[in-house]
Amino acid sequence: GNPSSAALLECTLVGPTLRFHAPAIIVLTGADMGAEIGGREVERYRAISVAAGGVLRLGAVRGPGSRAYIGVRGGLEVPVYLGSRATFTLGLFGGHGGRALAAGDVLHMGAAPADPPVDLELFDDLVPPLTSEWEIAVLHGPHAAPDFFTLEDIDVFFATAWKVHYNSSRTGVRLIGPKPGWARADGGEAGLHPSNIHDTAYAIGTVDYTGDMPVILGPDGPSLGGFVCPATIVGAELWKMGQLKAGDMVRFRPVTLDDAQRLAAR
Repeated sequence: GNPSSAALLECTLVGPTLRFHAPAIIVLTGADMGAEIGGREVERYRAISVAAGGVLRLGAVRGPGSRAYIGVRGGLEVPVYLGSRATFTLGLFGGHGGRALAAGDVLHMGAAPADPPVDLELFDDLVPPLTSEWEIAVLHGPHAAPDFFTLEDIDVFFATAWKVHYNSSRTGVRLIGPKPGWARADGGEAGLHPSNIHDTAYAIGTVDYTGDMPVILGPDGPSLGGFVCPATIVGAELWKMGQLKAGDMVRFRPVTLDDAQRLAAR
């Protein structure tokens, strides 16, 4: 029943312990963090009633995925900043004081919608499947072969199962795999490495080669820079980027613009 602008909590790898001072209806989605209320495990993807004084405990991720989400009916009361309620920890703004939550923080719930909740449980076929071996649909470009990469580089890029690096975050997901051969010796006026270009706009979900290592740029990543990007994740599959965990394997599947629009519609 919440509007799409309602704020919720994103929990990365390990979840919090929350005491509710007022009754609430919550829902848990994403990775399984073994959530419990009063010592009893609670299910994900369905509405759960919590009594005043109830304590919700989440632990470390069990199984695939890296992030869990805690939604509260009415949303969480945090200010809108630059059109968003999200927390940008690198910039120290947005969300709850521009930082991750700390022990003792108090979050206020927004007013619940007047209408009662309609869907109290998500149908099984709508639950996003989590795995440790991902296939992610991408569009070619904006920088591909033969100007920046060789045709063989692009073939290898799509044939490789890339391993997620431990040093990954909302800023970017680093990937371990083969180095490109490159279609040119250097970046010319833009720099000494062939990955260098004059600064250009980046999309969220674009695969950015910073030198010889590809990085998937996340929602907290740079909006422009001087490196080549051979592929960009389609909008319908951006959620997968948020569930990648160190050691996961990723394959990129090239699709057409029509394919991407069909995925979005579905």
